[in-house]
Amino acid sequence: MLRLLLDEETEAGLRALCSLSSKLWNEVNYARRRQFFETKRVDLRNTYKKFYEKYKMLIGSATAQQILNKNDEPGDPSSDC
Repeated sequence: MLRLLLDEETEAGLRALCSLSSKLWNEVNYARRRQFFETKRVDLRNTYKKFYEKYKMLIGSATAQQILNKNDEPGDPSSDC
């Protein structure tokens, strides 16, 4: 097992990054699910732009891009329960 030894400031920064990343994932996922259930379509491009602009300064553009790109991928049907 690997354990990170961090000072308080670094740990707080990582916790904030993780929290904001999780919030981005949940917000974009919720918005896209609502679109799908309301219209049977999902506008990936506009939801990407909306949430990228909202989060790029908070977590960094590369991190926001990776989270949004991962959310664009189709889900694994075997994991839906």
